[in-house]
Amino acid sequence: MSELTNEPTNALVRGVYAITPERSAIWTPDAIVDCVAAALEGGVRLFQCRQKNWDQAELIEFVGQLNSLCEKYDAALILNDVPSGEFSKFDGGALVGVHLGKTDEAIAQARSRLGAKWVVGASCYNQFELAEQAVRNGASYVAFGAMYPSGTKPNAVRAELELLSKARDLGVPTVAIGGITLAHVPELMKAGAHAVAVVNGLFGVKPDAAQVCSVAQQWVDAVETQY
Repeated sequence: MSELTNEPTNALVRGVYAITPERSAIWTPDAIVDCVAAALEGGVRLFQCRQKNWDQAELIEFVGQLNSLCEKYDAALILNDVPSGEFSKFDGGALVGVHLGKTDEAIAQARSRLGAKWVVGASCYNQFELAEQAVRNGASYVAFGAMYPSGTKPNAVRAELELLSKARDLGVPTVAIGGITLAHVPELMKAGAHAVAVVNGLFGVKPDAAQVCSVAQQWVDAVETQY
């Protein structure tokens, strides 16, 4: 993998990047928190809270729970699509920044509002040009995907492995996302991914904390052997 110029972000955005299941009848907030705790116990140290259309007070309380858990394990927590102007409403602790897609807040605006110390991640889908622009505008890392057919986002565009190799020269960590299984880890990291993002591949289709802890250990082991 490439040598990176941003050492703090390089240390954070590496290995297994766990994305929380979205709330549903099965995945209640308590179930999500329990399974995040299990993933932490299994060794995962980077999480993204991806929850859409919540009441803000509910989301602040939920993020507070995740934040306390991650802080206990010295893990990092990134919020998906939380406007930078609202970020101060969430306590610090394990929170390190935000992740933004093409229909969310502009990368440059988020960077300007948050300042240099916070992580700003960018979804770049299957477009290298978006990654270049994101980095110019202050992105801390870029994410490409879906790398494989994704159960979480079945209609997502597909990204080629070559994008990971091409992104080595951008000077920021590169995250692979979408349909990733344990078997995909070696080729993704060989191609240039610094982190692999997983939802169902880690948390499964229904809450089972014991299973998540066991699977988390497998993911961490699979990734660590590639460094």
